Amino acid sequence: MFAHIHKWHLILALLASIELFADEFDYTQLEPQSTQSYFYQPSNRAAYLTISTGAVLGGTLVGAGALYLMPESFTNWDRSEIVNLSANWRRKTAQGPVVDADDWFLNWITHPYWGAVYYMQPRVAGFSWAESTLYSVLASAFFWEYGVEAFAEVPSWQDLVVTPAIGSIFGELFYRATLHIHGNQDRLLGSRILGKTTLLLMDPVGFLIQNTGLTRAFGVQNKNDMQGIIVPLGGKNGTGLQMQVVMRF
Repeated sequence: MFAHIHKWHLILALLASIELFADEFDYTQLEPQSTQSYFYQPSNRAAYLTISTGAVLGGTLVGAGALYLMPESFTNWDRSEIVNLSANWRRKTAQGPVVDADDWFLNWITHPYWGAVYYMQPRVAGFSWAESTLYSVLASAFFWEYGVEAFAEVPSWQDLVVTPAIGSIFGELFYRATLHIHGNQDRLLGSRILGKTTLLLMDPVGFLIQNTGLTRAFGVQNKNDMQGIIVPLGGKNGTGLQMQVVMRF
């Protein structure tokens, strides 16, 4: 009974027989049921963080493409300079960091928001707030300021400081809010739609990799995921069901 199933170890098995004593029962409707309890806790935090980091990098490239299409008056990116990328990157990084003149919405809304998203990746994986803050600092600097954005703009002091500093504060608030929503069966103000939408906004990377099966595809499971399997039984004394509840790590 305690077999190794899909590299998951069975730590809890509860067997209960429910005798129905009925002549007819439609067992075709019985399927394994899975419920996620309380919060997402990956079975391998390093693997989870690696997956989410790859997703963050992909999202960073998509975000850079979106900014490239926006008006130059909004982004302060000179498209005519985004040529000969290698030489341009070296020139831009050698000039900075500087105090930029970006729109306030970029400096004080979007950058702290993405700092919070960076923070959420190690935090959800199971790392401490200090480790998550360090990750946000490094991600802000190397993914964005000295990464993608440096091809178009000189690195900015505001972004290097504001993104991880304010972002980490909001990131911890986001993290605690997600625990509250998960503990309320993914509902917010009684609404599951509102709860799911809020979870998506607070951690779009984690939401996508968890709910699209990407983490499971790489062998990362949720420790708090329980599965109940209902098996039909039959005998001379009548028909019945056997329910098996398992929790894996």
